[in-house]
Amino acid sequence: MTVLADAGKGDRYLDPGTCVRLDSLVNDDDQATSEFGVVVHCWLEAGIGMFDCYVAFFGGELPVAELAEAPYVLRYGATSLTVLRDAS
Repeated sequence: MTVLADAGKGDRYLDPGTCVRLDSLVNDDDQATSEFGVVVHCWLEAGIGMFDCYVAFFGGELPVAELAEAPYVLRYGATSLTVLRDAS
């Protein structure tokens, strides 16, 4: 999947439904891996002055058909996420 040309990382509001990639995970071989997900909710966290997001993660790729199992939802700062496709 291609990253949007003007996207990338940074502190910004992400609309629910935005497809994202998280590149900060390391597997047993100390190799960087990616997980793919969709933003569920994003808000400005007043305590840190930055945007936080709940993201439904699907693992190594975004689903293209009906899900075999439910995604897991984790909280990450918008600065940790690479936008792949916006919600529109």
